[in-house]
Amino acid sequence: MAGLAVGIATLATLAIGGTRSTQQATARVRASNEVVSAWESVFVDLSEEDEALNAYLATGTELDRTALLAAIGSADPNLNWLAGNNGNEEAFQVVQIRRDYARYENTLRAVVTAGEQNRQAEVVANVQPAALEFAGLRRTSVANVERQRREIEAYLAAVDGRNRALRSAAVAIITVDLGTFALCAAILVGYQRRVERAAENSHHQATHDALTGLANRVLFHDRAEPALRIAARTRQPVGLVALDLNGFKQVNDTLGHHSGDLLLKHVAGRLNECIRETDTIARLGGDEFAIVLPNVTSVADAADVARRVLESIRQPLQLDGQPAEVGASIGVAVFPEHGDDLEVLLHQADAAMYVAKRGRLGVCIAAKPAEPVASAA
Repeated sequence: MAGLAVGIATLATLAIGGTRSTQQATARVRASNEVVSAWESVFVDLSEEDEALNAYLATGTELDRTALLAAIGSADPNLNWLAGNNGNEEAFQVVQIRRDYARYENTLRAVVTAGEQNRQAEVVANVQPAALEFAGLRRTSVANVERQRREIEAYLAAVDGRNRALRSAAVAIITVDLGTFALCAAILVGYQRRVERAAENSHHQATHDALTGLANRVLFHDRAEPALRIAARTRQPVGLVALDLNGFKQVNDTLGHHSGDLLLKHVAGRLNECIRETDTIARLGGDEFAIVLPNVTSVADAADVARRVLESIRQPLQLDGQPAEVGASIGVAVFPEHGDDLEVLLHQADAAMYVAKRGRLGVCIAAKPAEPVASAA
């Protein structure tokens, strides 16, 4: 009876501890996802400001000037929330980004003022600083998203370790009291399976995009880096495709954010139809995607994949019964022609994507180092 009492008490303690651990892990993941969503929203707001600037520079109309003025400062609510609700670390990161954001806002206002007064030289003089400031803000917001995701991955790894220790202790108790604890063993096995499912679900949330189910930035890096290491040994090319949707903001503005979410899901489905099982598609944030293409035969092969993706995205679709059309700007970089590590290739693909966006090229191949960018429609 004493052994039974001790065994039951120990099992109860393990169950309570495991439940609390699961609750804490769930709360931590939920809170981290809220912070990640806020930083992703900052990224989207910055992208909308950049799109509004490009539209104003392209047309110079009063409508686009008004849209640019309305977009300036759109990231402030999310930055305020991050500064006030998430502890000292996020507040520190917000302070760092606010200084650059204020400078970017001032540059945008200077462009608008110069445009109103027909000082075209001043408008042109502010375009390059605006682009550099936007690039820096974009990198900072993306870095904060990645920092949050890596923190939660480390936390979940620690939770997994505690769960393994819990399982070992439970097995030892069941071994000692095998006959007496038959019923308790069944309860514990069922509980443990729930814990493992919760841990797997938490891990999936930490490595996948909640809306589309595609890989997120963390899993993208985890897949891309080994592919490049293998390619470095085999000298087999690896393609990297950076993709940004054209017209996503218009869908959000005209049909609503629910339709924007449906659009992103449709795009994810079409991307999955265009690639092989060995390839990896990731949603990096907002309407920006990336694809890793291991074992492509050439730059031309990677470009062909990009063109298939572009044609698939351009096909008309229905969003809650409403017709919609979007396009994409795609940049292509290939190892080793355009770089020998992931960060360089990402930079090259991003640069080609922005060339495609500004030139309305559809697909643009990255320039080789020290050579001008060559594009393919």
